[in-house]
Amino acid sequence: MSASTHLEAYRNTVQQQLLPAYESLGRLTLVYLLGSLVACYTEDANLDLMMVWDDADVPAASLREPLVAGLDERQGVSPFVVDYRDIHLERYVIDSQEYNVAHQTLTSFEAMLQSILDGRGDRAERVLDPLVATAGFAYGELELDPESLGQQWKNRFSTFPSMVKRECRRAVLNHRQANLTDLRTLRRRADWFKFQCILVEAVRTTMRALFALHEVYYPGDKWLRQSILRFGLDAEVLTCFDRIFEASGSALDRAIEQQAALRRLMDLVEGQEAGQHQLL
Repeated sequence: MSASTHLEAYRNTVQQQLLPAYESLGRLTLVYLLGSLVACYTEDANLDLMMVWDDADVPAASLREPLVAGLDERQGVSPFVVDYRDIHLERYVIDSQEYNVAHQTLTSFEAMLQSILDGRGDRAERVLDPLVATAGFAYGELELDPESLGQQWKNRFSTFPSMVKRECRRAVLNHRQANLTDLRTLRRRADWFKFQCILVEAVRTTMRALFALHEVYYPGDKWLRQSILRFGLDAEVLTCFDRIFEASGSALDRAIEQQAALRRLMDLVEGQEAGQHQLL
């Protein structure tokens, strides 16, 4: 079967088995699919779903555990159900396909989305990155939306918030010199573990800005190269990104190449004014 045929089969499973099972647990108001399967990056991945509940809390683990045990085709496996701060998740296998089902309350979901639209920090303490979670929704597929709430929010996100561009760009510019100085110092010391720690964080911050300036919500660290291609970022962004992770030679040679590529990505952020669609 093709990737689209596989995904259609999984959608049928969601509609015919998952949604009827969950709807008895509370007021399920929105369900959407997200992740690498939906983006067609791969056929070999879990199917990720987000369920949004119009209740004070998501369904308790004591209610979800017997449901998971009933759905999971694996015998003798304890139900995988997690509740940790804002992470509410379970996993199970149906017809050899693993499903990851996450949960949010409608109040939390809308507060997170509104904070992105407003360009302000979300005051709630979250494990989830609000910008990445917003991308999951914005580029995901609605599976249950009886009151068109999800579509209304998607329509609002069709115009990229200018404040997100400014804040992501500012994060790069404010830390540019400190990051580059630290990397040079660590390179001279041959402190490669710390060098890589700072490098990865600086690359992430810079890529968040480049996606934002291209009016794309940052899709997260996984499948990032595929996301650069999918969303049509400038070819030089992809070239520099590859230089960072394909650098060869001695540890020192690799570090010099990586830092040069990072500096060029930062230059692209610095040289672009908010609101432009093309990199200078």
